[in-house]
Formats: sequence, C-alpha cells, structure tokens
Amino acid sequence: MRPRGGTVALVGTALAAVLTLTGCSGADPADVAVTPTATGFGGQAPVDGSRNGIETVDGPTALREVLRAARSSSVVATGTVTELVPDPDAREGSGDTVPGRTVRFTYRGVPDDSSLQLSVGGVTLDARRRGDSVYVRGNAAFAERTGLDEATAGRVCVPAGSATLRTFAPFTEPDDLLRTVLGADGDVTLHPGAVSGTGEDARAQVVVASGSSPVGALEVSAVGEPVPYTLSAADGTGTVSMSFRSWGADLELPDPDDVVRAC
Repeated sequence: MRPRGGTVALVGTALAAVLTLTGCSGADPADVAVTPTATGFGGQAPVDGSRNGIETVDGPTALREVLRAARSSSVVATGTVTELVPDPDAREGSGDTVPGRTVRFTYRGVPDDSSLQLSVGGVTLDARRRGDSVYVRGNAAFAERTGLDEATAGRVCVPAGSATLRTFAPFTEPDDLLRTVLGADGDVTLHPGAVSGTGEDARAQVVVASGSSPVGALEVSAVGEPVPYTLSAADGTGTVSMSFRSWGADLELPDPDDVVRAC
C-alpha cells in the first residue's frame, strides 16, 4: 500500500512534464524562429475595428489578456498532459523516450461554480464546486491517497482551499493551468501573429516559445474577448494538449449528488 499523500508526488511528477516545457535555456526570446506568417505583433498589424487587436500586442500583454479573459467567463475545457520518460528498451545514453503517466481532465463552469473530472495514473477524481465548498468523490486509489475513505461511496465536502484540492492544482481551474504552462518561467514567451478566419470565427495564432525554440501554439479569439480555443505544446520531456469551447454559455451544472458528508 502506498502511503496517504502519495498523490502529491503522482500529480507533481505528471505536472513536471508541463513545467519543464518552460525550463529550457536558450538565446534571447526575441530570436525565436517562427514561420513568416507569425508576425504582426508590436502594434504593426492593421486592425479594422471588428477585431480585438490581440495580434498586435507584445507577448506579456497577450498573456495577461488571455488569462484575464479565461477567468472571466464560463467554459468547457478538456485536455491531457503526458510526461515522457526514458525508454527502458533503448540503449544507454540514446535519449529515447516513451510516454509515461498522463493527466486527463474535463472542466466545466466558472471558478466558484464548476465541475472537474480528472484522472492521473490510477487515481480518478470527480469534484463539484459551489462557492467555497467542493464536493469530491473518487475511486479507491483516490480515497487511499487523500484519506477520504467515504469518497468511494459518494461526495465528501471539503473547503475550496483544502490540501486535498491543492494536490490537484493547477488542473482545478483552466486559467491556472494556462498560467502554469505559459507563465511559470520568464524564459517562456508568446509571439502573437497571423489571424485566420473571418467574422466571429477569426482566430489569432500565437507562437509559444522557450528561449530560441518554439515549443507550441496557442489559438485565441481575434474578436471580442481573447479567449483561448486550443493549446498544444511539446518538447523532449512531455506534451500538453488543451481545448476550450462554450465560452460564456449557461452550462446549467446540477447540484452535487450522492453527498455522504456535508460541509
């Protein structure tokens, strides 16, 4: 039996794949090699008034605006984070890797009224937040690692700031996960660029770079609030894939069901 509290290490190891995407050293971020279409940041791209102009701002401004927009509206977010580990069958020193543990999650709602389904390794979590209270349930592995034995029979209420939930941060809120991936290290930069699509479907393509190396792409709305729609990033340590939909929709989340321990 693994000791209780082991989830911290489990999630921490999987999340390390995300964090190390931001940890590469390299040349000045301004030297990042991007495609010829990924230009127009710095206020030089024409904006006809129908777009929000996110493609014209610098990287720090883009990051700040995207994170603000992501926190201000309801959303359905899904994603995976997969760590890459040394291939045990490869010759020593080859540097070959294979997929390791994967975190999978689905989030619906707004920060104080949301639902989260998450799995990592053999642990599964289903959380329903209402204000400062979160009703959680999970499988036997979740109960063992958190000490919430009743969680296998139904939902157990825990405070929103409890250690149980901090264990699973930043997956509990999409903007926190975006901030972790995109803003955890000063070496990570965004390069807003080309706009594709027309009307309400216009999207700005943003290059995500670590030092002199592009590591991913972020697609955000070029109309209205610059909410994100997709994020993909990868390097030799892991991969991240996230998608967002139903921005601003009334998601009509149900009340917590099967409550076995109230607040």
